[in-house]
Amino acid sequence: MARLFNTARLQGVWGPPGSQPCGLHAGAMESVELRFEASQESVLLDTLQFPSAIFGAKRNPGTKEKVYKKDLFREENEREKRTKMLPSVERHARECVKELFHFIAAQGQGDYLGEQVSQLEHTLQTGQLAVQAGADDDTVLGALLHDVGRFIPAAAKMPAMIAPDGVFVGRGSHEVLGEKYLRGLGFNESICQLVGAHVMAKRYLTAVDKGYYDGLSQSSKTTLKFQGGTFTPEQVAEAQRDPLLQAKLAVRRWDDTAKVPKMATLPLEYYERMATKSLLASRSVFELHGRKYKLPEKPTVVICVDGFDPEYLDQGISDGITPNMAKFVQSGFAATAKCAMPSFTNPNNVSIITGAPTSVHGIAGNFFLDRTTRKEEMIVDDALLRGSTILEQMSKRGVRVAAITAKDKLRAIINHGLNCSCGDICFSAQYADKCTQAENGISDVEKWLGIAAPDQYSGDLSLFVLKAGIKLLEEDRADFFYLTLSDYVQHKFPPGSKEANAFMATVDDCIGRLVQLGATVVVTGDHGMSDKSKDDGTPNVLFVEEELDQKFGHGSSRVICPITDPFVRHHGALGSFVRVYLNRADISIDDALAYCRTFPEIELALDGPTASQMFEMPLDREGDIVLVAKENAVLGSRKEEHALENLHDHRLRSHGGLSEQLIPLLRSHPTGTQVEDRQWRNFDAFDLALNW
Repeated sequence: MARLFNTARLQGVWGPPGSQPCGLHAGAMESVELRFEASQESVLLDTLQFPSAIFGAKRNPGTKEKVYKKDLFREENEREKRTKMLPSVERHARECVKELFHFIAAQGQGDYLGEQVSQLEHTLQTGQLAVQAGADDDTVLGALLHDVGRFIPAAAKMPAMIAPDGVFVGRGSHEVLGEKYLRGLGFNESICQLVGAHVMAKRYLTAVDKGYYDGLSQSSKTTLKFQGGTFTPEQVAEAQRDPLLQAKLAVRRWDDTAKVPKMATLPLEYYERMATKSLLASRSVFELHGRKYKLPEKPTVVICVDGFDPEYLDQGISDGITPNMAKFVQSGFAATAKCAMPSFTNPNNVSIITGAPTSVHGIAGNFFLDRTTRKEEMIVDDALLRGSTILEQMSKRGVRVAAITAKDKLRAIINHGLNCSCGDICFSAQYADKCTQAENGISDVEKWLGIAAPDQYSGDLSLFVLKAGIKLLEEDRADFFYLTLSDYVQHKFPPGSKEANAFMATVDDCIGRLVQLGATVVVTGDHGMSDKSKDDGTPNVLFVEEELDQKFGHGSSRVICPITDPFVRHHGALGSFVRVYLNRADISIDDALAYCRTFPEIELALDGPTASQMFEMPLDREGDIVLVAKENAVLGSRKEEHALENLHDHRLRSHGGLSEQLIPLLRSHPTGTQVEDRQWRNFDAFDLALNW
């Protein structure tokens, strides 16, 4: 185990050569020689002395240098081997540990439950005993941090435990609070469990060791009553199946004996490097929604090209206008993936940033009906999001995150868990002129980028996103990027058209620049795009609610179009997927399904549970009936609810159905391992960027 200090820290903690080491008291001492490297010179410090009590009365004096010189400190130029980390990640881990240790140090000479030592002395003695026993780093840190639930600010909110005589004897469940706190910081499971088992071990030992209870201090006996008492035989048997049991018991015993007045200990700062190293190791990989992700080792960019139908890529390569993406296909990684259902913007962007289908994260449309209130609601923030996101987890581990959206409706979802006041950046091109440092992590975006906020109905909205991402990377202001575009061009112009080609060529140029700057780049789409017009150019639309009213009576149903969003000029709120809610109990779902299946525009008519299972959508947010249109058709509710006048200047192109599920999935570099034969999904994008 490497235990390193730089010169300044050694002098600050231990004092100058010849002085009494800080925190040590006069008494029986044993000498230990410490060496470390400074500026390539070996410096021999004055001998530091530790009380014999630390080593134990029967310890062989000849081993003392082995314990402290070899095992506790090593030359500073001996580098610890660990996974390559971004500087921002290392800095964040150090800051987290410093804050944690500040909470511990702030206890100072505060009372420790009526014992003759302070809380800080007790903490350091427990860690010292673990070091003396030759415990591994996890166990040492578990011992040092066993009372962390008493230190953190939230501890004051825990219920007080008051003895019958009115004496305060601690905070209830401080071990649970400490375990949760450390897990939130990202410490590994062993350390968290050792802290969380603080009380469990005490209850176990009082059940299996007759003399253990008698040896407890009076305050420990009192708190035991508040903590559930001794274990039952069944609880003992369960505990004995725990592979960490012996370590948990060791921490508990050190805790019990760490109450020696004026005992010399290593300083708190000694453990700082150990804790930082441990935190970095445990943070190097995290798990979210059943999938593990490595932290990036270099700048990483995931781009969601809204409406990225494979035809746009194929046409661009064929016409020679997308050379960078062509290179991805030829020498990087390329696959045709499927998006989540329904094939709309909100569900798929959230699937991409969570790495999961809508059944997991809960957002299955842009627009929904609240079954409780019967109110129709537009999704404009993260209130319905279930669980965390990859972006949030990266941010928690110190990765500098930049999430830029074309549409502000997405920005309010994607910023979930990001801390824009502490380095993260999240803004939309749509409202680039309204960005503030506090809310977005950046201000004066138009001046900074040298471009005015574009019209929301233009391809420039997407290009603004890409150019902002490039500038942030050029200025080294972020490590981890999610750039999601608008599908204005794809809704209006087919592959191969002059307008579509010009747009895709510029997108490709931006992608090439990101690669040139050294980033790993993954490109995918949220959904495809299909022509939904008749031969005469008018929309091929079935107004489902009108048809159901004719069959079952006025007001018999409510049809929700999940494509609905503020960008009505894109599509008139007409897509290829709708949810039907029946308003009368006398209408059979089977009868309604049978009727819907008679229309030529309908590809699938399913009841809610069947659709939920087939398309991995959240059942509790599903309609009574789900309808999916054929490739050339869209579904609406009532004609007057759709802005058809916005579609007169172009053929309707839209999405939402099975025919718009296919999208490209590209990576700038080839995968490091053999890719198995699999059906890729667009929400594999971050997995592809980080793990392959």
